[in-house]
Amino acid sequence: MTTITGIFPAMVTPMTDDGTQVNLAGTRALTRFLLDRGADGVFVCGGSGEGIVMDIDERKALLEAVVAECAGRGRVIAHVGAHATHVVTELAAHAATLDIAAIAAVPPFYFRTDASGLRAHYSLIAEAAPNTPLFVYNIPGATGVEVTASVVADLMHIPQVSGIKYSSYNLFDMRNIIELREGFTVLSGFDEVLVAGLTMGAHGGIGSTYNIMPATFAAIYRAYRAGDLASAQHFQYRANRVIKVLLGVPYFATLKGILSAWGVPCGAPRRPNRPFASADEANASIRAMLNAGLEQLETDAMAFLR
Repeated sequence: MTTITGIFPAMVTPMTDDGTQVNLAGTRALTRFLLDRGADGVFVCGGSGEGIVMDIDERKALLEAVVAECAGRGRVIAHVGAHATHVVTELAAHAATLDIAAIAAVPPFYFRTDASGLRAHYSLIAEAAPNTPLFVYNIPGATGVEVTASVVADLMHIPQVSGIKYSSYNLFDMRNIIELREGFTVLSGFDEVLVAGLTMGAHGGIGSTYNIMPATFAAIYRAYRAGDLASAQHFQYRANRVIKVLLGVPYFATLKGILSAWGVPCGAPRRPNRPFASADEANASIRAMLNAGLEQLETDAMAFLR
């Protein structure tokens, strides 16, 4: 089993200015932007991509656009998670017809299930995409479901289950998952502790702030892999100062606003994610991020990558 390594931005989904329609031209532009700045691929329709509030046809069209743009340049991990298992399996079957590296799915949420139900849920996804690697997605802060090492060990009985996006601070249990089976991919999902995740053995990372700091996180990953811990820490600490500011402003609106200001049209978030209340709020939020050193950080990271 081959691990998937590198830096995968959890792509935001470019939309119209009212957040009601997906902007496929913007999607292609964002894909190019991320790959040009050092990303190894992209993670599509996850939480940052607002996949849960998109309909099936939108998610299919979005994935097709990203895969077409990534051709020969980056790998695509398609998040197919949804409330209903039949929706997940339809999305999985569609994704499997495209040139993707893996599919991923959050565990059932709201209607949570027991171990038997969880295994059945992922088994049905695997049956819908029998030749495609399947990643579990642990993000208990959003789902209320903790995918522990013991849960992963049980799901490993499904042959296609070959990785996990791990968005939790419990790096001890993340390490336990890594040690379950050689070749099992573990991608760290909390941006602010990527260096720590790599130190514990993660094979790369998936993150939302990678949208506006793709070169920075590529620099962290490449520095760490080259044995240059000091540079990896340097970029991580600077990224964390940006993240700290980002957590004090409308999150998705600001990510999209910065990208739009940089010439990558991303529009607004989709409700219930809050858009900017006014142009003044948008300007203040973007200015706060730039004052935190975002542009200089990306410039320095791109120079490091060269």
